[in-house]
Amino acid sequence: MLKLYKDDLLLVRSHIKNIIETDNKEVYNIIVDYFDNGGKGLRPLLTLVCGDLGINNKNEIINIASIVEIIHTTTLIHDDIIDKAFERRGKKTLNNIYGDRKALFIGDFLFSRILKEMSKINDQRLHKYLSKTLKDLCLGEIKQYEDLYNIDTRVIDYLRKIRRKTAILIAFACVSGAIVSDATEEEIESCYKFGYYLGMSYQIIDDYLDFKGDNKKLGKDTGQDFKNGNITLPIILKIKKDKDKFVNYKNLTSEEKKKLVKEITNDNIIMDYTVEISNRYLKKAEESIKYLNSDVKDSLLYILNSLMMRDK
Repeated sequence: MLKLYKDDLLLVRSHIKNIIETDNKEVYNIIVDYFDNGGKGLRPLLTLVCGDLGINNKNEIINIASIVEIIHTTTLIHDDIIDKAFERRGKKTLNNIYGDRKALFIGDFLFSRILKEMSKINDQRLHKYLSKTLKDLCLGEIKQYEDLYNIDTRVIDYLRKIRRKTAILIAFACVSGAIVSDATEEEIESCYKFGYYLGMSYQIIDDYLDFKGDNKKLGKDTGQDFKNGNITLPIILKIKKDKDKFVNYKNLTSEEKKKLVKEITNDNIIMDYTVEISNRYLKKAEESIKYLNSDVKDSLLYILNSLMMRDK
């Protein structure tokens, strides 16, 4: 079904190279190589799909989809620096190859390009949504850092964190496409809600796959978040059951951490409940777009169902 957007995604990748063009060929080549080894383009795809709601503003939609992907990529670069990550998607991170300082400068350069490109857009609604998105992304990162190894982290704290770190950008990807296409206010609101609920589910399943996923597909070791002290939903549920095992969480030995990761992975109650929470958000996402036109709704539901299958 989504083959319809294959050519447009290629246009997005091409346009990204135009946006990040710079006289510094070393920086340009580093960034191009990073994008070429990127993910599947979920966020720009969502922008393109929601961009089919109204009039055909192809160039403007390609532009905003490109901006969305640059924002996402920039947050990944900064995340990897903070997390001291060595690999992402099975490839070495920029901070691993070039060091933290250079990776940070590259991320900052990309943010400058985002702001430059956004300055060309007159619709104040996009600026409003973007400013809120960037603010929440930063607050989410701060909260995650503050809560490292915090065994008193509640489920509500976790949900607020992933709302800021993940859901808000996916919501922006959807709503920006709807706005640029000149969709109705009701359609714009529906797209935002869909992106938000989809983003919540997406991150919860990512945290599930940190225990249950295939290492090669993840591009990282199983239980990496646990080992780094990043408190996710499965970990919170395990702490509720066996808090005594986490009293010395930060100073656990490698073998003790491996043992706890295995316990969480093999706990069907924890894993099944994590999937259940994710599915609740997916149902809300599905409900939020029931009044959209059938073509766009069918494409969004196809994406939703594809993401549901990531844990299979």
